[in-house]
Amino acid sequence: MYLSIYGISTNKFNNLISEKISEKDKNLEINLKEIKIFLNINNFNFELKTNNPKVFFKNKEIKIESISTNLPLRNFFSKKMNLEEVKILTQKNKIQNLIVFIRAYKDNPQLFILNKIVKDGFIDIETKITFNKDGSIKSNYLIDGNIEDLKIELIDNNIVENINLSFLIRENEYLLYNLSSLYQSIKIKSNQIKIIDNQNSYNFEGDISNQKSEIDLNKFTLFSNNNIKSILNEELTISTNNKFSFKLSKKIKFSDINFQSKLVLEKFKYSSDIFKRFFPGYKKDIKFENNSITIDYSNGDFEVNGKSKININGDIDNANYSLKKIKKDFFYNLNFELINSAINFKILNYTKNKDDKSVLELKGKYSPSKNINLDKIKFVHNKNFIDIQNIKINKNKKIKSIDNIKVSVFNNNDKLTKLNIKKDKNKYFINSKIFDGAKLLDEILFSKNDSNFFDLFDNLNSNILVNIDTAYLNNEDYLTSLKTNLTIKNNEIFDLNLLSNFSNDDEFKVSIRTNQNKEKITTIFTNQAKPFVKKYKFIKGFDGGVLDFYSVSKDKKTKSNLKLYDFKLNEVPALTKLLTLASLQGIADLLSGEGIRFNEFEMKFNKDKGLMTIDEIYSLGPSISVLMDGYVQKDGLISLRGTLVPATTINKVIGSIPLLGDILVGKKAGEGVFGVSFKIKGYPKDLKTSVNPIKTLTPRFITRTLEKIKKAN
Repeated sequence: MYLSIYGISTNKFNNLISEKISEKDKNLEINLKEIKIFLNINNFNFELKTNNPKVFFKNKEIKIESISTNLPLRNFFSKKMNLEEVKILTQKNKIQNLIVFIRAYKDNPQLFILNKIVKDGFIDIETKITFNKDGSIKSNYLIDGNIEDLKIELIDNNIVENINLSFLIRENEYLLYNLSSLYQSIKIKSNQIKIIDNQNSYNFEGDISNQKSEIDLNKFTLFSNNNIKSILNEELTISTNNKFSFKLSKKIKFSDINFQSKLVLEKFKYSSDIFKRFFPGYKKDIKFENNSITIDYSNGDFEVNGKSKININGDIDNANYSLKKIKKDFFYNLNFELINSAINFKILNYTKNKDDKSVLELKGKYSPSKNINLDKIKFVHNKNFIDIQNIKINKNKKIKSIDNIKVSVFNNNDKLTKLNIKKDKNKYFINSKIFDGAKLLDEILFSKNDSNFFDLFDNLNSNILVNIDTAYLNNEDYLTSLKTNLTIKNNEIFDLNLLSNFSNDDEFKVSIRTNQNKEKITTIFTNQAKPFVKKYKFIKGFDGGVLDFYSVSKDKKTKSNLKLYDFKLNEVPALTKLLTLASLQGIADLLSGEGIRFNEFEMKFNKDKGLMTIDEIYSLGPSISVLMDGYVQKDGLISLRGTLVPATTINKVIGSIPLLGDILVGKKAGEGVFGVSFKIKGYPKDLKTSVNPIKTLTPRFITRTLEKIKKAN
């Protein structure tokens, strides 16, 4: 009764236990204090317990709270003493010391890696171990414990710290629960992670989540890809909830990976200059905010579904998207409900204004080894729609082919554009009842890009047949029965013949042909120059005119000659300023009033990359004639110089050629001033003009004037 209630203290078994342990491992040393012995009457066992023993392994102390064991009564009177069960309760120990201890008895690659990556932390354990008669440990052992302030260093030198968790270990089974940690300022937690030790692998199953955290992507090698950095902010605010399972082989290879994730991503952004074409006032990027995303991943295949608010210039709209990966192929579907954002299709002169509901859908497939397939791009706004089917794009983002495009919109001028483009084998057919080409013509005339439209394609070689009943050049002027057949070779127009008529039956002709020397020869002729010249906003009051254009180009070098006949000008700022500075106020008043009539205008110029060299501009009219040359750099410096002469002086010169000496000197005071020389130089918005009176006309000016008059007669 005394033994069962109060027990007794003894050091009789100290040496016995120490010797037994030393027999197992000479590196292990245990110094026991007094052992408390209790008698369990129910099963006739003695319970032996000692507190705060000193345990050393390779001279590193492992702090023990208590060790206890049950000893059958029959063994007490036997010469052979066998331990059947041991319970160990530890204090907080350094994890590195415990790993060294475990590796001494059961080493494996996992423990080797663990020893390398663990940098700090503490562990306490409560364990129950039972033994066979031969002293070996039975498989029904149980280890329960806690880890605090664990710090590990990953292979990429990233640090995971403040790891706290509880664990339960049975044979071939590990359970981690109530896990919390901090990784790159991200607070991570897990309710449970279960690990099953099979013969050749470990099976993992569990959950992990993080609270709303700000993430600096510069600290994550996962996001070092430039394409990802261009989409995501440098800092993200994100929260996740994940369930996962996978196998890890004993050779550290992953397989059977499955996880389901729910993410709340506060915002990310995407930038591209292409959006400037479609969103008025687009500044820098499109922001995707309040993203709710689900991910279902299984062995390399996955499906992503998400909802977002898209922010364009402060205008908020809704977006839904899905991305599915099957083997090596990606299938995507994006839907945008655009109400608050304005959209502009410049080439169609069509704008969807704010507060008008519209829907944009993109659907397709991407194969890393092949192409990007856009099965469908569809935009719908009221009765207006743009529908593009089956676009194939190569790895270099070049278009390989488009099967079909259908357009039906009422544009900003309240004109209907109906267009159908269809591919049949190696030919494209473009048909339209009515097409507003005003903005398309602007793009051709005023584009600052030297590349041509067909550079969007991947080595296009095709015939394009165009048939448009009515093609508007502006609000008033239009062409009828516009027909042409284009031959495209290597993304260049090889051959083109276009014939059409204005509403008054005046012809409009365009011809492009490529000769044997690979020179591209372009000619344009029309009896109505006005619809084209009035596109230049700085020229006002242009009327009449016949346009004749000829150019030869090779290797991106072009030599051109532009002629205009029988036209009138009402306002040209540079010319008005020049006339005013030259004290030719009467002609300046005429220019801004009824206008100045010209019989002929001819411009000879060359283009090489971004430089236009003007060999000569000569314009002859009843009131004034101008001869000039110079150069214009793309988006840069303009430099022109020339001679300007009133027609009265020219007539006097031509009429008095036999008495040239008298003319050059002049018979009356002031008659010797025949005109002015001028210079115009500077940048487009800061042109400087200077003039100087001249008493003698240059031989070149006289020669060119005589040539023009002789030709006219």
